[in-house]
Amino acid sequence: MTYKTKAMILSAIIAALAVAYAASLVFDPDRVSARDAAYAWLDAKSVPQVDGIELKSANGVVALVRKNAAWFVIFDGQDYPAKEQRVEDLLALLSKKDSYPVRGVEAASHERLGLLEDNAARITARGGVTTFLDLLVGSTDASGNDVYLRKAGKNEARSGALSISNYVSSAKTAWYNLRLFPETERLAVDGVQRVIVTLPPADDAEGGLPADSADAADALAVPAAPVTLTFARADAGWTVNGQEADAPKVESYVRAILDAEGDDFVAGETAADSSAPSFNEGRIVLELGDGTSRVISVGAKLDSNKRNASVSGSPYVYSLADWVAQRLFRAEPEFKK
Repeated sequence: MTYKTKAMILSAIIAALAVAYAASLVFDPDRVSARDAAYAWLDAKSVPQVDGIELKSANGVVALVRKNAAWFVIFDGQDYPAKEQRVEDLLALLSKKDSYPVRGVEAASHERLGLLEDNAARITARGGVTTFLDLLVGSTDASGNDVYLRKAGKNEARSGALSISNYVSSAKTAWYNLRLFPETERLAVDGVQRVIVTLPPADDAEGGLPADSADAADALAVPAAPVTLTFARADAGWTVNGQEADAPKVESYVRAILDAEGDDFVAGETAADSSAPSFNEGRIVLELGDGTSRVISVGAKLDSNKRNASVSGSPYVYSLADWVAQRLFRAEPEFKK
């Protein structure tokens, strides 16, 4: 047998082995299963066109809309700022190809998987009049790690990404951007030159006089002057009411003001409405290095132990939890060096 003949035979054997190996990869049951499980619910090319998302669950309906490149939550006919990153994370999750193995292909499986259209949770993503995704979110699987999913109008059911269920069942407050000073303002501690704080009146329960005493009557007749704290930068530190202050504590306090959040919006009211609550119980003025200022004003403590607040330049009325109000309005001794 000549060298040329041997070479041809070896080449043929190698080619046959290569074909056999390739076939084993293509038709390997595990690889076929993994390939079939790879799936994305929303076409990634459609994400930039999505301008409306509706999340429907047993907890209610959350409607999100994009206007002028910003996301809002619609509630009672009013637009409230939404957490941009949270919306983007949801769209990224829905458009990312991940493992979503098929769990059923017949309509008979829908009830067992919690995927009947009448009782399943639902995520609808639209762009204008086009519906890009209408996704039904059903029960969790036996492991508790995945949730059953299917597109409305389709019989095929898959499972995966339990976080999808967490998004769709979130309360509307989880979608609100409740920062008093949104990230877009880019306010930083270094940019604050002076802070003027007018403390709310002390609660009656905090050291007040008996209601039937003569002194109490006099106190009601002549309200006590409001307590004001003035924080100002001085060299490399801070002063409070003209006295040297503990600079790290003041810096931390200013950062807490800039990062403060409400726990809800007060629906149906805006800071400019004549019907809005008065905000004359406490006030924080931030004077910035560029010559501008920002003002937080709060109203009286409500029966819920919360306070309503307004912020200069914002049309919204925020509801502040009591612990947030306490962080915003602090006593002078806390800052003394």
